[in-house]
Amino acid sequence: MMSRLFRLARAGFSLIEVNMAIFVLAGGALALLGLFPLGLRDSLAAHNEMRVAAFADRFLGAVKIAAQEARDVDELKSFVTDIMDTQPGFQWEDDAGEQPDENGNGGDLDSTEDKSGVFYRAWAMADDTWGGEDGFEQFDDKIVVIVGILVTGENAKQNKRALLTASAYGMRVILDKEAD
Repeated sequence: MMSRLFRLARAGFSLIEVNMAIFVLAGGALALLGLFPLGLRDSLAAHNEMRVAAFADRFLGAVKIAAQEARDVDELKSFVTDIMDTQPGFQWEDDAGEQPDENGNGGDLDSTEDKSGVFYRAWAMADDTWGGEDGFEQFDDKIVVIVGILVTGENAKQNKRALLTASAYGMRVILDKEAD
């Protein structure tokens, strides 16, 4: 009878065992809570990359459509501007811009912000590398145009280096000067 009573009195958990279990559970819960900011940051980065890729895809699609109708670089720029329909209006630059140094000093990588929060720098110019004085002799009534865009979701107005690490997209299109 005494040994049975002794066993019943020992049944259950001691205060030390309960505290250790709480400590282990709290450590696990804190570890899980620590993962939420990482997941949120990665989710925001993925969302940002999707916006940038969608903007660039829309731009390159507009260039392909405009190249079928345009007769010169100015018409190409005008058609793409109409197709893009951004707020504020789509902006073109004269060239890709002078690159800043590794600290973001110097350079002229000014960018335009789209209403979606994407910063970009787009340019289009006749490609003179195809031979001839004006670059057009090889193709007679055709013009080869280089079109490029730098796109980033980072605020390029506050951080000049944002366009140094931006996604760059480009293509050459051929415009028919005699297009109907």
